[in-house]
Amino acid sequence: MRRIVGLSLLVAAVALAAALTGWTRLTSAVAAEPTPRAPAAEAPAPQPPSQTIRVYFVKGEQFARVERHVAPNDSAAVAARAVEWLLAGPDEAERRSGVETTIPTGATLESLSVDDGTVTLELAGMPTASTAADVSLRPARAAQIVYTLTDVPGVERVLINVDGTERATFVGSDLVVRGPLDQDDLSTPVRLAPQAERLPAGPAPVNITGVQKRLAALRYLPSGAATGAWDYRTRQAVLAFQSWHGLVRDGIVGPQTLAALETATRPEPGSTDGGRRIEVHRAKGVVLLIDDRDVLRVVHASTGAAGYETPTGTYSVFRKETNSWSVPYQVWLPYASYFNGGIAFHASDEVPASPASHGCVRLSAPEAPFVYEFAAVGTPVVVY
Repeated sequence: MRRIVGLSLLVAAVALAAALTGWTRLTSAVAAEPTPRAPAAEAPAPQPPSQTIRVYFVKGEQFARVERHVAPNDSAAVAARAVEWLLAGPDEAERRSGVETTIPTGATLESLSVDDGTVTLELAGMPTASTAADVSLRPARAAQIVYTLTDVPGVERVLINVDGTERATFVGSDLVVRGPLDQDDLSTPVRLAPQAERLPAGPAPVNITGVQKRLAALRYLPSGAATGAWDYRTRQAVLAFQSWHGLVRDGIVGPQTLAALETATRPEPGSTDGGRRIEVHRAKGVVLLIDDRDVLRVVHASTGAAGYETPTGTYSVFRKETNSWSVPYQVWLPYASYFNGGIAFHASDEVPASPASHGCVRLSAPEAPFVYEFAAVGTPVVVY
């Protein structure tokens, strides 16, 4: 009975309010259906935190550092993932930009442990040999591993085993690369032995000064290089001339080369662009120093060997060092002018008549200072 009385009082109150404020307003308020609320949007799932790992590959004669991301974990797990990425090599986009690796395809990680800041890892599938090419790559291979691992927090020292044999250690700032497996003393660091000059000296032409003056007129030598001596600089100029004209590249001024010298004209640039620029013609092994349409000098060069080809494209000089240190290959690069990552023009003791570098453009010691002076920062470089 009390509930019915209460309901009657409520109806009476409503009627009184309608009389005071207007029936229309009341009916609209009473009759309106409550607007259903839209379901609340689900909050996005929280993303797991990630840790950035820097993996070290190579580009030309220098390191190329790329980033990978991994879920945070202990040092051993993060280090193992970093090595797996390193062994997988650069991705397709990185390779298109000229990033390479010196670690052979097929290398695998067998085990890895971390103890008091020291990483000990066991690798397989990395055969070594006593060839000059293999020996020259060992410091870069070990350094790629060391720099990648020491970028992991908590890692300070690295011990690298390959197929059960200690091959390299890194303590403090010293990287020691061991010798080949058949070498008795594995504590001796490997050093690349000096190689004989691949350029055949060949017999001197009868008229050395005449050949030098003709090469200078065609811009293969500077005007002051007509010394009458059958020297290394002249033989390099002969190689450049032979390369440009499609002759046998032997550095010998024989009948065919003499005949070509009599009728040759100065090389023409590959483009009609104005201004000062440098062209690298990989197939010919020739570098052109150009001012507008005028070729000021033609210089013999050796570009990247198979697997390390100097990338084609248009670049510009962005860094210069009179004596630059190549970290991966542990060698000095005199008169280095960088134009694409770690790829540079630089002097070398060995500039053969074929591609032989790890991506850089090698120049002979007599010509490198002239190219270095010409290649001011910002100078365009076109690689064909």
